Amino acid sequence: YLKALDLLQIVYTENIPISNKKEERIIFTQSGMRFCQAQVLVYSLMQDEVFGSLTGDLRDIITEKILEDVRGRMLEDIVFLETKHTYGSKRNVFKLKLASREFEMVIQDKAKKQCEIFEIKHSKQMVSTQYRHINNEEKIVLTEAQFGKVVRKCVLYRGESQVLENDIEYKNVLALGDSITQ
Repeated sequence: YLKALDLLQIVYTENIPISNKKEERIIFTQSGMRFCQAQVLVYSLMQDEVFGSLTGDLRDIITEKILEDVRGRMLEDIVFLETKHTYGSKRNVFKLKLASREFEMVIQDKAKKQCEIFEIKHSKQMVSTQYRHINNEEKIVLTEAQFGKVVRKCVLYRGESQVLENDIEYKNVLALGDSITQ
């Protein structure tokens, strides 16, 4: 029913090593639906007898972790879908799964044989662990072999936009405006 109402979009994840089997990923086009589902889950958890027996602090930690994870997923989905819609068929936009981790978004320009890799974080803080995967030389080499030269490494987050000394770009996701590449 959700697919018939255009509330879901199916996208595919690329893999390294390349696989004939594409991994399907379902994205809510109305991402608020996901948050509403999480709120219902948290509410039902609060009604659970076993959950109710936990300390108040532990219940708060668990429920906030659930909601924070959902907020992060919502942001990923919103950015991914908006980027995909912005570029249409001009660029290939996908999530890339590597053996041990993934790039949350890759924008490939096949004509120029180059790509940009992104991490998407719901955080307002800059933390070096946020970009460790997009700065991993082994993963970069594997990506370039399949999708072209990596010309940009960027963390989209909710803090102040800036470029670090190691050329990792932090871009405020709320200030992106018309295009992800501005």
